[in-house]
Amino acid sequence: MTPMVMASWPERRGRAGSASSAASRRRANLALHRAVRRAVQVATPPLVAVLIVDSLLDFTQFGSAAASRAWVDLAVILVVVTIERMVRRFGWAPEPAVLTALLLVFASTIVEGRLGPQGGTAAVPYMAILIVASGLFLPWSPRWHAGWLAAATGLSALVVLVAPTRGFGADDPTGVLVAIGAAAVASGVGQVIARRRLSRMLEQQFELRRVGRYAQLQESRVEALNRELTRTARLDTVTGIGNRRALDETLAELAGRRLAAVLFDLDHFKAFNDRNGHLSGDAALTRVGEILRATVRDRDLAFRYGGEEFLILLPGSDLAGAARLAERVREAVEQDARTGPWGLTVSAGVAVADRFNSANPTQLLRRADRALYQAKRLGRNRVAVDEARSPEPERAVS
Repeated sequence: MTPMVMASWPERRGRAGSASSAASRRRANLALHRAVRRAVQVATPPLVAVLIVDSLLDFTQFGSAAASRAWVDLAVILVVVTIERMVRRFGWAPEPAVLTALLLVFASTIVEGRLGPQGGTAAVPYMAILIVASGLFLPWSPRWHAGWLAAATGLSALVVLVAPTRGFGADDPTGVLVAIGAAAVASGVGQVIARRRLSRMLEQQFELRRVGRYAQLQESRVEALNRELTRTARLDTVTGIGNRRALDETLAELAGRRLAAVLFDLDHFKAFNDRNGHLSGDAALTRVGEILRATVRDRDLAFRYGGEEFLILLPGSDLAGAARLAERVREAVEQDARTGPWGLTVSAGVAVADRFNSANPTQLLRRADRALYQAKRLGRNRVAVDEARSPEPERAVS
């Protein structure tokens, strides 16, 4: 039984001013987490390539400071590649890995600045770029980003204020701190805005998918309900077999085919109703409908023709085959454990059209009705066959 479908739409259970559901927000957060993992895998090759080029340039220069900078780059490459492998192969959490890699690159930039010939001045723009870029391109949570910014600015302040005498920060410590602080502020604001927009975009995508799936489910339920309603509209409510509407539609579909018709009528049914009541009469009709459904072949079609009359259509059957089916139904009603004790019997009339004319179906049905009248006139509880091939005037059935 198909459940009744009510007109409805998914409830809005999101935050105030947001149509996103809690499930969509969870999926968006998971997608952002996967994006951080993906960022580790995507950013590692170009970062390693830049460090390799930088180390090669340092090796081409003479002096212990250049060699030291080159070895620092190689050490950073080794650690970054190891971190990427741990994230990819062993499922390490990407946020700690990203934080470690950023701090490592940041610290190596400071070290190389202190070893550089210009007193570390050239390192400040690279550090600022690293801080700002992390806010624009890393979709990790604001807490992790705030931790990274705090560590980066703290490390810069420590180096500038505690050990400014050589290299990095020696010339203009205040300018270095201002540059790093400004980059951190821009990075923090930009990261919040970028992540929020990306999160909302993902939430909207997942919400649209959820609503789309819900709409498809509703559509399938409505289609199932429509099929059930269509089927129910073609069934007789008492007997469970086809009604007159279904009969009319079926007759229109059988044009030009050989068609046999068997018309049944319950004998003395009016007297049975008067004697036992209409509830017993409905029970008898229901049982006869069950017998018809159990007796006919899969390709045969049973209908309630009206009152206590029933009709079976047998596409492709000849007169002898239709008569045998009619006899089986008659015997089943007479011998049934429920209709038999009631004394119910049926009479049947059989007729065949070699080429059924759906534009005028009454010709075949009139001939079956004429045969039914003959069965009743001969004593009822029997099957009569109409052998004629042309219609004759309709005769009333008593």
